[in-house]
Amino acid sequence: MQIIRSLIVDDEKFSRVSLKKLLKPYPQIEIVDEAVDGVEAIEKIETRKPDLVFLDIQMPGLNGFEVLRALTSTPKPQVVFVTAFDQYAVKAFEVNAIDYLLKPIDEARLKLTMGKIDEKRKVAAEEYEKIRQFILHMERPKNSLPHIPLRRGRKIVLMNPADIHYLRSEQGVTIVVTQSGEYWASYPLAEMEGILDAQMFFRTHRSTIINLNRIKEIVPAQSGVYDVYLNDSTHTCVPLSRDRARVLRERYHF
Repeated sequence: MQIIRSLIVDDEKFSRVSLKKLLKPYPQIEIVDEAVDGVEAIEKIETRKPDLVFLDIQMPGLNGFEVLRALTSTPKPQVVFVTAFDQYAVKAFEVNAIDYLLKPIDEARLKLTMGKIDEKRKVAAEEYEKIRQFILHMERPKNSLPHIPLRRGRKIVLMNPADIHYLRSEQGVTIVVTQSGEYWASYPLAEMEGILDAQMFFRTHRSTIINLNRIKEIVPAQSGVYDVYLNDSTHTCVPLSRDRARVLRERYHF
């Protein structure tokens, strides 16, 4: 019998205790740890590297969808979503996720889940990507996203988007500049553009997104290009390409 190292992620203690009790008849499942919120889940998944994660969807701070998107370690664990969502909503990704369990968890339904886990121990990279892409469209609307998970070394910080000055892409890595210093995001600049509130953030260049509230002045350069100066302590200057300048002019009539 091959042991499946598993992690339970749920902000409700009762739910974690209940699930552990339900899993006792399955000796192949070894619960190696628990996490009570999204940030702790990311840290423990990346340090403990479980084979399987029982992942709650509705949690404070980061939901289960955002946890999966923020993961950087490989290989990715199998995921069983644990949710109070209506079954019809979950059906949409049932074909790609290993499985889902609706709260309160039914013993017979859990038995079916265990059968699926035994049949499919590893998620192929292309299958994980399908789940990831679905997650990008399934999560909460971007304008209501209260915090974004950012990293500095091994530390994960939930950043209020309003505290971000600008973002830049360097060799495929998204650097996020804030009043408290630089962090990096786990996803590309193009995905960040889709996450951030379009009323607050604007892509000035293929490698730069700025917080419009941080603009100090826009200075014409040459050939229709502009320099955008921010009101930070270093008076950061970022480029505004000709095409993006046209979009900005149409929006603000300058």
